[in-house]
Order: sequence, then C-alpha cells, then structure tokens
Amino acid sequence: MNNEIEETAKAVQEVAKTARTGIEATRQVGSFVSKLINEPLEAVVGRLTDKLQFIRAERQVRLAERWREILMERNIEGVLRIVSPKLAFPIIEYASLEEEDELQDLWANLLASAVDPNHKATVRSAFIGILKQLEVIDVHVLSAVFEETRRMDEQTDDTLAAFLRKNLVSPTQIVKELKIDLEAYETAIDNLLRVRCVSSNVEYQRYERTDSYAGSRGDLLNHADYDLVCLTPLGLAFISACTGK
Repeated sequence: MNNEIEETAKAVQEVAKTARTGIEATRQVGSFVSKLINEPLEAVVGRLTDKLQFIRAERQVRLAERWREILMERNIEGVLRIVSPKLAFPIIEYASLEEEDELQDLWANLLASAVDPNHKATVRSAFIGILKQLEVIDVHVLSAVFEETRRMDEQTDDTLAAFLRKNLVSPTQIVKELKIDLEAYETAIDNLLRVRCVSSNVEYQRYERTDSYAGSRGDLLNHADYDLVCLTPLGLAFISACTGK
C-alpha cells in the first residue's frame, strides 16, 4: 500500500513538473509576442494558450474522423489489433501538430495499418521518425518513384531488395508528371536518401546514358545520387503502411 502511495505521489509530482515547464515555455513565447504586438503579457499568454489548444483539438478531431473513414475505405472490419502506447501516442502527437491535410492523412493511414489485422507487415516505430521529417514534395516524389517501380513489376525469383535494385527510376518522368524543376526533385531525393526510403545504385554508372535528364546535366553528378534511384525495402514498407497500397 505504501509503495502505491509513493508511486502515485511521484506521478503527481512529474505531472506538476511538466505543467510548470509548459507554463514557463508559454510565458517565454508570450513575452516575445507581447513585445512584437505591444500588448500586455497576460493577455498574450491567454490568447496563445487558447489558440494552441484549439488548433491541436481541431487537428485531433480531423485525425479521428479521417482514421474512421480510412478504416471504411480499406474495409477494415471486426476485431482491431491493439496498438502499443509506444506507437499510438507519438503518432497522435505528431498528427495533431500536422497542419497539412495530405500529410495528416498519412498519419491516419499509419494508425489504420497498425490496427488492421490484415496488414501483415510490421508497423515500425521507425515510420514515425521518417514521416515527421517529410514535406509534401518529398511524399509526392516518393509516391512517383513507387508508381514507376510498380509499372516495372514482373514475376521474378529475386529477393525484394534485389528486385528493387534492378528497377532503377529516372527523374525524367517524375519531373514531368509532378511538374517540378530539377532542384526541387534533387532536394526531395536528398531527404529521401537521408531517411533511407530510396537508394542510389552506383552500378548504373556502367550503363550508357541516353536519358535526356543525364544528357542535360552533363558530368555534374559523378556519384549520381540524384540520377537513377530505387526504393529500399524500408521505403516500400513505409509506403504500404502510410497509404495502404
């Protein structure tokens, strides 16, 4: 009994400490904004707190609604899988802060995959780290690489990794379809390489370059990180979990 009382007291102290930290952070931001707009500190803090709570609550409501819609769209019925707090809470937290509907839909899909008993692949906590580092343009490029790879899909005895390495995707079609410039494409690929959703394959350098993209770029990219890329198995699993494809 004494242990339970002690644990409860510790928990209350931690909550109080967190609350004090949050209040102090809000006051610091409030002081900054107060100077900017020349309004009293207390009035600014009140407005900031109300606004942030409203925004988060609004985004949480949208997340819950999209999650339910996605369950219906993907015909996820019956008994749902239990999601561990380690996975559920970070997804809800980051999704509540996401202002872009398109990106929040990916968070909702990730939650749907986590509860879907028919989604056999592991919904990894690493997907949270990947998704929170992506911008809309990164998602568009990754989706385009996926669609290009899917068009190449054929029966093969290769392992998944070997198949993906053989099916290298050129930026030419992606840049055209997405109507973006090369700089935007390369920046997105940089980020996707960093989070290991795509990979560059140095072996293609032995091939004769007839692609119009390569011809227009000359010898600028010696190691060709931006030229031909392929999905990684991690990237493919990430797309599946975050889109249901």
